[in-house]
Amino acid sequence: MKKFGYLMGAALLTLGSCTNEINEEGFVDKANTISFNAYSNKTRTESYSSGDVDISVMKTGSFGVVGYKNSDNNLYLGSTTKATEQVWNEKKNAWDYKNEKDKKYWPSGSMDFFAYFPYSDGGATFATTKTDAAPVMTIKSDNANQDVLFSYIKDRTQTDLVHLYFYHALSKIKSVEIQVAAPDIEVSVSNIEILNSYTKGNIKVDNTGVATYSNGTIPRSVGFSTAKKINSQTAEKDRVLFDNDENAYLFATNTTEHDKVKGTGQTMWNGTKDALNGGKLSESKFICMKLTGKVKLHHTDTDTDEYLVGSASDDGEMYIPLRGNSANSADISEFLAGRRYIYKIVMSSNVGYKDNGDPIMLSYIKFGVNQVYGWSDVIVTINL
Repeated sequence: MKKFGYLMGAALLTLGSCTNEINEEGFVDKANTISFNAYSNKTRTESYSSGDVDISVMKTGSFGVVGYKNSDNNLYLGSTTKATEQVWNEKKNAWDYKNEKDKKYWPSGSMDFFAYFPYSDGGATFATTKTDAAPVMTIKSDNANQDVLFSYIKDRTQTDLVHLYFYHALSKIKSVEIQVAAPDIEVSVSNIEILNSYTKGNIKVDNTGVATYSNGTIPRSVGFSTAKKINSQTAEKDRVLFDNDENAYLFATNTTEHDKVKGTGQTMWNGTKDALNGGKLSESKFICMKLTGKVKLHHTDTDTDEYLVGSASDDGEMYIPLRGNSANSADISEFLAGRRYIYKIVMSSNVGYKDNGDPIMLSYIKFGVNQVYGWSDVIVTINL
């Protein structure tokens, strides 16, 4: 009897060490349930609302995941309108199904998995069958302040954990720093807009794990801080910085270095008037920055002010090309997904461009004499 009790205790201990998932025969079998671990390319509390996402931020929210059997390419884990929701379980120190009924056992053969963050009941749709012709996963990106992640893992057979690697689906303009290098100039900025860029729409992931965009909507304002002034006497440490952490995510214009996101095809303005072909920046399809504010030049000799942009009572507009030189990579000619852009704009020769592409000059016309060419004597002989 004592021996039987020991055996029963051992069996119960073994049972207790497993998950509470029960298979069709009534036995606990954790080894056969599909489980996940998540990594972003960089203690559960309240749900995620906005901001840049890493592993710690993912743990405050949840991600959705679906799976397809490669034997027939049919959806097996999740449904066409709802992914299985994965939440961080502090006690288990692991990701776990929010709903026990969503758990699935490993089928024979391999599976492909598609995941996204942040999770939403109405935030994504999934194909019944994984094919080449249509997107497998479509993620709605309705909030410009959300960092959307996606993941694709192929050909996974039964394993303790399916390790998911997440990519950022969007690019970001993190901040704009303005420095005025020209003398006697004061710049006042009341608003910043990124023209012809998209912040909302759908992100579609195909059967190879490559994302594209659709149904993009153009924002009127990207939500930078406003009403700031800077002049040429401002110390370097006091350069005006416009932070854009709350409403900063944009569709990429090109692919990333991982070839995971295809862009919108939008072109960044190169800062030349010729590119406009006689048109206006406000009416073009070029991506550029529009600053609303004033530019005041103080004439020290007469102690008077002249407004190069706007007036004492009204704001004007100046346009800034977003192409430039990066300190740690090649020239910037595209917005890439997964990149956070920190712009440093130094106003020395001009403060930007007019709507027609003409520069708003800050430099006076100056002259220098380099050389006076000497006389060339011409000796003419006339024979009569």
